[in-house]
Amino acid sequence: MSALPFLLFGLVAAGVGVAAYLSYRADQRRRQLLQGFARSSGWAYTPRDDNWTGRFDGGPFGQGDHRRADNVLTGRHGERDMVAFDYSFQTHSTDGKGNSTTTTHRFTVCALRLPAYLPELELAPESVLTRVANAVGFADVELESEDFNRRFRVTARDPKFAYDVLNPRTMTALLARRPLHLRVSGADALCWENGRLQPAGLLEQLSTLALLVDGIPSFVWSDHSPGGTTA
Repeated sequence: MSALPFLLFGLVAAGVGVAAYLSYRADQRRRQLLQGFARSSGWAYTPRDDNWTGRFDGGPFGQGDHRRADNVLTGRHGERDMVAFDYSFQTHSTDGKGNSTTTTHRFTVCALRLPAYLPELELAPESVLTRVANAVGFADVELESEDFNRRFRVTARDPKFAYDVLNPRTMTALLARRPLHLRVSGADALCWENGRLQPAGLLEQLSTLALLVDGIPSFVWSDHSPGGTTA
């Protein structure tokens, strides 16, 4: 019997083992990098805290199973409480032959705590999926800037709130940045994107979130603060 099949199997197994080891080492280096970044920023670092998987509503949360929150960073960003973490979940599919496939979906998430509860507002970078949603009747909020309308799909339960928050200055500032999924909901401003947490990307996310929140007019905070007209 030829030894070739056994040799090929051994080579494949060795390749898988090497790839797994390199992935493990890369993940360890990233974890150490995030720990050092947290210390230098005055933040706390927790390797895993799955309580955060149920903290927020809407995408990318509430989907799949085996939901995890890894590399959790908590602390202050400016005058606000912040959290950032690697979020992942799994989905499963089966082909016509009964073979099952498990897919792990990975996101970086960060959020800022707000001083008042606000209505829900979401910005999604325009894509094929968002254009399909528009085509089948899930219309977004059309704003004054056509450039902004082309870049983002904006949804809000209260369109006036969207117009107030996404004023011309804020829209111009967001157009100058890389588009992210952004959501204001309750007492949180949240952003997320595909991938894994990195210090540079996190700083960019926090900066974009702060830009959005800082641009909210004072009358909006007044209207939704305790004792305000729409609290």
